[in-house]
Amino acid sequence: MHRFFGIQAGRGSPKIAVLDTIHGANIIAQRMADLGLDSQALEVYHSSPSVSKFDLIVAPIHLWSGNHTIAEARRLGKTIISHHQAVGELMEPFIRIFEVTGTHSKTSTALLLAKMLSSCFKTVSHTTRGLEAWSKGKNSMIEQGMSITPGNVIRAVDAAESRGSEALVCEISLGGVGLGDYGIITSFSGDYKIAKCTKWASTAKLQMLSLAKEKACILTNTDVRIASDITFGNGGFVRVERDKIIIGESAHSLDLDEELDFGGYQTALAGSTAAAHAAGFDGFEIVGSLEGFDGIEGRMKVVRDGRLEIFDYSNSGLKVSDVDRALDIVSGSELALVVGEEAETVCEGMNIQALVDLIKQRRDEINFLVVVGERLIPWEKELRASIAHDLASGTELARVQHGINKLLLCVKCFR
Repeated sequence: MHRFFGIQAGRGSPKIAVLDTIHGANIIAQRMADLGLDSQALEVYHSSPSVSKFDLIVAPIHLWSGNHTIAEARRLGKTIISHHQAVGELMEPFIRIFEVTGTHSKTSTALLLAKMLSSCFKTVSHTTRGLEAWSKGKNSMIEQGMSITPGNVIRAVDAAESRGSEALVCEISLGGVGLGDYGIITSFSGDYKIAKCTKWASTAKLQMLSLAKEKACILTNTDVRIASDITFGNGGFVRVERDKIIIGESAHSLDLDEELDFGGYQTALAGSTAAAHAAGFDGFEIVGSLEGFDGIEGRMKVVRDGRLEIFDYSNSGLKVSDVDRALDIVSGSELALVVGEEAETVCEGMNIQALVDLIKQRRDEINFLVVVGERLIPWEKELRASIAHDLASGTELARVQHGINKLLLCVKCFR
């Protein structure tokens, strides 16, 4: 349930500071201003603005408690709420909304769900890929480059409603905002620390529950281990195997592309199936929407290009463990690997030392190596690697090498 602080009811009364212009404060403050609220967005990383004159502080859940501005707010006893909660209180959408969060598989779950829903409804998805419109299983890009910070949910709702859409699927970092008719937590496995390693990400993601509106349907992976309306995954109400989807006691044959990395998509397939089922789709409609599914660009997608097999694992959520797993799957003596990060496009970079250690361990398995990003330049000679600025240039560099028949792309970047 919402813990209501009367943001909208107090129009023109409280002075509101919205912290962190890097992660959506401007969008939230502008929506408040549009509603007649006295609000101001503050940058808090390279400056230390005082909040003594403000009544309400809106701060991102990931902001470190030692930050000067948030520390002052606590010392002065200011009321503090999260970006997530503020967005939930500011919006009154008229369309069906699905919120997706979790430690992994968020983007794939959201995109697969949008694909399923679009067989019956005009649908918009908002993920790390950007805003996309969906109809009959096909997608078209509306806007690229939007992060999944909660403030951008405002833009996503506006875009979906302006297009006359009937459903919106939102991937949201670190929890739900409380607008969802359906809230999906994809997993808590591989949990990680935020706020300068002072908080667990899974704790923040529980906003999916604490901010959920009345009668919202909550769906969780069984590894989340909390009470929910529908569970999915190992031992859950909804389970997915390579050749079938199981909903309760009912099994439905599933026909996926034979080259799909099923293990990499199993969570997303189960989570999206559970949400579609909760929204009223039957098993036959769900498997029909997945017929021949061969993956999503940057998420274990396999493409054949002449002599080359290209295995594309490059996405914004890439971790060192994903690179390790990809090397297990894509093996061979004629393998090129393009690996690293596009630092300017990704907020949270790779663990470079762990990545270097992994490459050292497995370097003999790689015929030609390209490392991407400035932070890997010092390791060029030791890793016997070529250097590239970004995924595109690294890919082109690897493609022209002789004696290569497999190309593995593992660059952390927005697609």
